[in-house]
Amino acid sequence: MYLVDLGRVVSDADTQGDVFNATDGIWSAIYERMNPTETLWVVAPNAYRDGCMWPVAMAVSDYAREESGLILKNTITVHRWEDRDGDMESAYDEILFFVKDKRNYQFHKDDIRVAHVYEGNEWGGKREEGNSAYHDTKVRRYNPDGKDPGNVWLDEDRTQTDNQEVDEVEPIPLHEALRRCVLVGSDEGETVCTLWADDIDDVVTGEERVIEQLDATALREEVNE
Repeated sequence: MYLVDLGRVVSDADTQGDVFNATDGIWSAIYERMNPTETLWVVAPNAYRDGCMWPVAMAVSDYAREESGLILKNTITVHRWEDRDGDMESAYDEILFFVKDKRNYQFHKDDIRVAHVYEGNEWGGKREEGNSAYHDTKVRRYNPDGKDPGNVWLDEDRTQTDNQEVDEVEPIPLHEALRRCVLVGSDEGETVCTLWADDIDDVVTGEERVIEQLDATALREEVNE
């Protein structure tokens, strides 16, 4: 698995073009390094500078795909409003989810499922199963392991009322979002290669993975060899 955090790159850039220049050669190098089933996760915060919004996430997604064979599978939204100090700063960051082979990649969704909206099954606990539209089979209406986390990751509070409906949501820390990326995008014992990602050693090793910090210059040299 590969994890790239563009937060520092965006912060240091004077223009959106500077972000592209800083990542030039990185995407093709990572693509060549990746095994077919490996995943790449990219923290790509949008930015507001000099009266203009930089749509960094989608722009970097296009840039990476033009430079390499990477395939964008999804984007994850993580709200960051408590970490911002300007009225016009972006209230959320995007995490881009890339794969090398769209038909064969790791995605362990069961490891990051969240609680169902209702305790037990729908319909007051009745009709746990329904008829499938395919092959005349029975299917569960709810996955017993939990609800699909979707692509907007929040902490859901259901403790304020007697029912199981969501009473309030709060943003999750970026480190928690990255922990979920590690869980869903890699196996125990796998090496997670990181670039520009500060202070996440505990996030990776805490989930029984091995961390390897990459160097941008060395990656570019691999492309030129």
